[in-house]
Amino acid sequence: MNKSLSISEVLCIVKSPKNTLVLCHKNPDPDTLGSAFALKCILEHFGSQVRVACGDTPSSKFSFITGGICLDYVEGEYERIIAVDVASPTQLGDLGYLADRVDLIIDHHAMNTRFADYYEDLGASCAEIIFSFYKSLEIDLPTRFFECIYAGMSGDTGGFRYSNVTKRTMEYGAEVISHGIDHAEINRIIFDSKTIGEIKAQRLTYDKMELLCGGSLAVIMFTREMKEQNGIIDEDISDIVNCIRSIEGVLVAVSIKQSDKDPQKYSISSRANCEIDVSKVCAQLGGGGHVRASGAMLVSPDPVSAFNKCVPLFEEAVNQYKAR
Repeated sequence: MNKSLSISEVLCIVKSPKNTLVLCHKNPDPDTLGSAFALKCILEHFGSQVRVACGDTPSSKFSFITGGICLDYVEGEYERIIAVDVASPTQLGDLGYLADRVDLIIDHHAMNTRFADYYEDLGASCAEIIFSFYKSLEIDLPTRFFECIYAGMSGDTGGFRYSNVTKRTMEYGAEVISHGIDHAEINRIIFDSKTIGEIKAQRLTYDKMELLCGGSLAVIMFTREMKEQNGIIDEDISDIVNCIRSIEGVLVAVSIKQSDKDPQKYSISSRANCEIDVSKVCAQLGGGGHVRASGAMLVSPDPVSAFNKCVPLFEEAVNQYKAR
């Protein structure tokens, strides 16, 4: 039985110097990356050797977080494996086979499956949790640590605009900024900087997306063939769901991405602009996450089957909400 750990228990683990692997979730966003590299700073402060790994390659624009380090998994004699911002083994993507070896989960998702011993704090971001460790430890860390924390906090709150923002979020954000980081530049990179590939993907998205439920549900599917024909890589569509989420009248946005490595695997990302709990929908598909931001991985023989397996579930949730 996996157990819930207190902050004092987790800090004892953090202060113990060991060869450590830190795992991020697939389709890495600023929170999982920022949390991983901020935790790396803390662990290294106490003498640990640390490697960060992810099943997918992060967007090149997040190199200010990763330092340009390759996040491919390398087999080694790891004494400890920690997963950050990972709600379930499926969120590890191609590194899901490591789930049984995870020693500690640090996460903020209410739908966490607790597949290992865990420290849970339902704050606005996982980076908030890592920053609370820093505050409890009272140690000196380089500016890079605070840049990673701010990236994670801002990324998961939409630049501190989403409903998950709390008084603590704002207080932590102000404290992080006080360490001299260029928060405006971090926000520009996360929200306003687009690669040419991302621009191409957005254009294709607006051409190919479907509006269902009277325009309340927006769905885009990227098949392997579509990506190949248009010169688009997964990195270009990592945040594509937020493009269709911004369309006026859309209550829920869903992106479906066929894997390049395994054509029978499909990554589902969903976002809600209202009180529809998309994490409950994704839970039916074996995934989870937040009430308004959730995902899943499903296996289907072809794109049509994948679409028919998941989209009706979102249609049902939207129609039930509109009928209230």
